[in-house]
Amino acid sequence: MAKSEESLKTTIKDIARACGVSVGLVSRILNGDETLRCTPQTREKILREIERTSYTPNYNARMLANNSVKEESDIRIGYITYKGAVMKPNPFFDRIIEGITAILINSRCQVYQYYIDEVHELYRQKKPLCEKKLDGLVLFGSIDDDGLIQWLRRQSLYISSIYGDIIENADFVGSDLSSTINLMLDYIARLGYKEIGIVSGDRHREPALFTYAESIGLHIVKQFSFNAENEMRRSYEMMKWRLEQGLKPPQVMCCMNDEMALGVMNAALDAGLRVPEDVSVTGHDDILKSSYSRVPLTTVRIYKEEIGRLVTDLLLERINYKRKFPVKLLVPCELVVRKSIQKNGKVTRRNDE
Repeated sequence: MAKSEESLKTTIKDIARACGVSVGLVSRILNGDETLRCTPQTREKILREIERTSYTPNYNARMLANNSVKEESDIRIGYITYKGAVMKPNPFFDRIIEGITAILINSRCQVYQYYIDEVHELYRQKKPLCEKKLDGLVLFGSIDDDGLIQWLRRQSLYISSIYGDIIENADFVGSDLSSTINLMLDYIARLGYKEIGIVSGDRHREPALFTYAESIGLHIVKQFSFNAENEMRRSYEMMKWRLEQGLKPPQVMCCMNDEMALGVMNAALDAGLRVPEDVSVTGHDDILKSSYSRVPLTTVRIYKEEIGRLVTDLLLERINYKRKFPVKLLVPCELVVRKSIQKNGKVTRRNDE
């Protein structure tokens, strides 16, 4: 999906002006400053304006500003991000990029940002990523095309990956997604629930996810288990349609990311249901909006900026010291309990499946 002209032109000053607040306040909210004292109403107003305009920070401009009086390093680092001409901003990967750029600012590297759609086009046309071979390249998520992987190897001396599949001889930094999702399923089961709907964004992970849920006594309500392709709007529409058909939701809607969870929650609330009294909702990732949604979202915190910093540190270390072996680093996660789920008082098992 193409980014709107408004999202391309919107600046942090525009957000501040529209909300009647200072640029500093918007910046601190964007950076997740936990010491900030701000009314929930003001914070929600700012977050809604950010969401409305699809604003994302211009990381390259930030690096230029910070490096304007510093000598530039000869090290050439590129990263490929899953947004751009055909992708919407991704609040999960945006925070990882912040971690990456924080290290690159200090190291004064030459930085090249690529969008996944333009990378596919360069590969199709057999054109190089850059006139001169990169020293390092960071990949986001999975790339299923072996030919593309081999082409990327020829574009850079070293490759590192974040999430996705582990690539031969490439450093890997991420979290064990199966374990982090199972952490939430275990919590749901401990609260006494017996039935759930699962909202997924990755069909490849669904079989293992469903198997584990059933192994700990959670009955999966198939009518409310669907793939929303990691999008808030799609999860909202799919949940809304089911409720409009008069279908009764399960006790808990367990979503594989916060964007989809917020879509499900909003659809339930707009339909007159109470969260968590009528249906509980959980997410995954702990993006900024999850703590200031209409009902604060229980989720699994992934340390996104730390992952970005770690993968960049490892890449620079390998470039500078010619480490010959790859490193796999799994970052721990944390269950964050808020108000979108409560302990189940009286559990009744559905028998309509």
